[in-house]
Amino acid sequence: MEYFFSPSPKEGVSERILMWLPLTLFFPVGFMYAGLFAFWISWVLTGNWKNRWALLRTSPLLLPVLLLSLITLLMSLMNRSELVSNNELWSAVGHYQTYLLVLPFLTLASGKWQQKMENIFLGSAVLAAMLFLLNMMHLLPDISLFKSYVVYLGNKSILLGILLALAACWMWGRIVFVRQESVRNIALFVFLAAAAVFLTKTRTAVLLFVLGFLIVTLCSIRWSWKSVLFIAVFIGSISTLWTYAVNQPRPATCVVNEVKAAPWEILHLRAVCTLQQVNDLREGRRSKDDDGMRSEIYRITSGIISEQPLLGHGAGSWMPIYHARANGLSSGTMTTPHSDYLLYLTELGLIGLFALIIIWGQQIRVSVTLLRSASLSLRQRGMQLLLLTFFMTAGAFFNAIMRDAVFAVAFLILLSIPLSGLRR
Repeated sequence: MEYFFSPSPKEGVSERILMWLPLTLFFPVGFMYAGLFAFWISWVLTGNWKNRWALLRTSPLLLPVLLLSLITLLMSLMNRSELVSNNELWSAVGHYQTYLLVLPFLTLASGKWQQKMENIFLGSAVLAAMLFLLNMMHLLPDISLFKSYVVYLGNKSILLGILLALAACWMWGRIVFVRQESVRNIALFVFLAAAAVFLTKTRTAVLLFVLGFLIVTLCSIRWSWKSVLFIAVFIGSISTLWTYAVNQPRPATCVVNEVKAAPWEILHLRAVCTLQQVNDLREGRRSKDDDGMRSEIYRITSGIISEQPLLGHGAGSWMPIYHARANGLSSGTMTTPHSDYLLYLTELGLIGLFALIIIWGQQIRVSVTLLRSASLSLRQRGMQLLLLTFFMTAGAFFNAIMRDAVFAVAFLILLSIPLSGLRR
């Protein structure tokens, strides 16, 4: 694989708009959509369709994306649920077409704009970390622009934590993978990591940061007895944490938004609550915690999946079926199962999930190919793609990453950094 570079040393209008889109991800979702709309307008008006198609048709992601769209569309029409109205059906079908949004990004030639876009993303993450810090110090005004930093706003707040965790892992990659071991980079990494772990109040971000940090480290170190010792210590630490958490008394509450405590105390509370809830699910017990509804969702949804494992119940069917099964339970008003895997299996079955996994598998294959390159810049792009794919695939266990546009569009925008201009 190789990158096709633009013959012009200057960025086009579309590239200049796209490289600033990461900044919009850290503010209300309307900014992201406005920036995306501006990109589409510039992309349409600038033309150059012949060269764009030549680049798109050689992209390693084109066929898997089209395959996902075709399979999900055909299955939605051929296996329609009687519980879903026409409007609900087409809305659900639209959610499964989200990956198509990446295709215009893949028509752009590679260039210096991608490095600028990476820097803008990391700079925006530093700005977000500063806003979280100001909020902790009660210095951030409670206005709509900063609302998701002041109060917990569901998926938007989770996204902020995930983006900070991703930025911290990318910065760690600069230090240990690219060997840019400056005091500035180390300080920025520590700042981003601390914000992601202590200030964002999302367990998903903490878990993804820890595992992403481990991936970058393992890809950067030379295998020796020291690296084996590092892995052994990491596994031993996880085992010790698990034993400690499951043997702790049940906290009075697991809803951190109701707890007034220091950031490290909140982190301790979330770790204990999460591991105890996982242990409850593993042993088949119902979680009694006031935020333990996810184990309830997983248990009931697994039963729904077992009834139609191959083809699923039809697009848009999860919510009406689940509401009927969970009537009276704390999770009875949920709109998604908080997992792409469960959603795809419920509505489109194993066939639909397989189509999604093909895309993620292709992203992993491309990242591994780039990581084996002799060029350091290509290896860096491979590491960035690997981390993006890991955050998408691992995050999909705990959130509807591709179902909710707040998550999906953000990841697709960032995929343009390692994938735009890439040819088979």
